[in-house]
Amino acid sequence: DPGSPEELRRFLSLVEDVRAFATEQAGLKPTRNYTGYVALDRDYVADVVSACAADSFTRYHWRYPFLGELPYKGFYRREDAEEEVARLKAAGLDVIVRKVDAFSSLGFFRDPLYSFMTAYPPDALAELILHESAHATLFIKGAGQFNEEFATFTGRVAAEAWLAMRYGPDSPELAARRARRADGEAFTAWLAETARLLDAAYRDAAMTPEDKLERKASIIAERAAAYREAAPRLFSGEGYRSFDMGSINNAYLDLYRLYEEDLSLYRRWYDEAAGGELPRFISSLLELEREAGTDIKQAMLQRLGS
Repeated sequence: DPGSPEELRRFLSLVEDVRAFATEQAGLKPTRNYTGYVALDRDYVADVVSACAADSFTRYHWRYPFLGELPYKGFYRREDAEEEVARLKAAGLDVIVRKVDAFSSLGFFRDPLYSFMTAYPPDALAELILHESAHATLFIKGAGQFNEEFATFTGRVAAEAWLAMRYGPDSPELAARRARRADGEAFTAWLAETARLLDAAYRDAAMTPEDKLERKASIIAERAAAYREAAPRLFSGEGYRSFDMGSINNAYLDLYRLYEEDLSLYRRWYDEAAGGELPRFISSLLELEREAGTDIKQAMLQRLGS
């Protein structure tokens, strides 16, 4: 439409470039996702609630038709999310609410673009589209951990490949992306160590539930103090430097365990089984899923010889 603002036209052209890369270069399933545009008066799509036991990393699940159990529930009205949070907290669970900018409907509907996405940097926009396209390509009912790890790894690797193709391997866009990734990996590593310390306490059979909650509070306070001291040298981004590590709970930590607990398995598969080629990475896992189903991670380990 020649009447569309130039900024919107550039945005839509960029999206089409990422979509073409997803199918032609990355081997992801072609869909009609991100071919529609919705104007919103806020900067996110929905509030998503996740929950976890207060004295363990036992994840809370919701049941859905067709999809089975998932460890989160989305709400388009903030008030509805807050009601769910109150219900879960009353049951003694740790709870978090996070704003999300996209969902994958797994082909049931045509997922749209939203107006707030026009402000995203190219790499963030590409990763979002490629992450959700990975969900639309391979989703295994009952294998929530695999689904999120697969989409997270695929979105990140594919976004960097797209940036290198569009802007060049030595471009400032790719360099900035890698700096942000380094921050994200350092942050995830900090959370992983915190979760490891907590999990050891939770598994101590000699401790009562009350003892575990006391130890939990102590560990989080100690890790928060250490984080404040280490953050200036660990991170380049101000968001990570100023993060309040003392505000986390089991639900927050478990969210990172869900998406990023160990992406090294996917890196090994990408490097060793797929030869560092995205289409082979996707097609080989699609083939393996037909053989192994929900046991796909175990099958990956067996194929890799570990």
